[in-house]
Amino acid sequence: EPADDTSEEPTDESEAAGEASLAELSVDDFCPSVMAAMREAETFRFETTSDAGAQQQTMSGQARYSDDGMEMKASSTGAQAMELILLGHAMYMKSPGLGTGDKWVKIDLSDPDSLFGMIGKATDPEVMFKAMEAPKKLELIGTEDVDGVATNHYRITMDPAKYLDAMEFPAAMEDMLPDELVTEMWVDGDSLPRKFAQTIEVPAMGGGAPTTSSTQGTYSDFGADVQIGAPPADQVTENFPGAA
Repeated sequence: EPADDTSEEPTDESEAAGEASLAELSVDDFCPSVMAAMREAETFRFETTSDAGAQQQTMSGQARYSDDGMEMKASSTGAQAMELILLGHAMYMKSPGLGTGDKWVKIDLSDPDSLFGMIGKATDPEVMFKAMEAPKKLELIGTEDVDGVATNHYRITMDPAKYLDAMEFPAAMEDMLPDELVTEMWVDGDSLPRKFAQTIEVPAMGGGAPTTSSTQGTYSDFGADVQIGAPPADQVTENFPGAA
């Protein structure tokens, strides 16, 4: 039927256009292009898996860019099971390990000394891309499909000092990192990231074998409807064991 043909054509054309536009990004264009594409999409879903020694943790959730920055709702399973909501400078966490039962703990991320602030930054993809803003090297490895989407596979080599500065982690952590940090990133024809992977060898304290820490994840459903909001006020506390 002609009606069916016309309804299918835009999909075919957009798929062809996506593959045709799989142009290589330059070292200067890489981060600006990817960050602009993510902001334009506004929303996405993600899943990341981290392995450190014998411990594995998987976090999955949804995220949205707003005028106040990144908004995110996620839950993790594994070594540190928790639920997490990020809204501007407020982070809400619920975990058996916090000792607050069924209540969410509210944490002010604008506190520069907050350990939890580091968790917030480590889970914010925009901060990760900012850390790659001036890479030492950007290499195109080849083209690969990620969940059926054509992508360019890049290897990004960074200076650990610049990475720590972008993440606002303590400079002293540089002693725990290798001379170069390498991240792999799979980027589609719209400059949207579809997958990333990073492996870091952390030297053991006082000698001994180093610990390998690896993280990999996927981004999907760009532009999808997401539901992110603060927990009900009566389910939130700002007091918990170990709070300063």
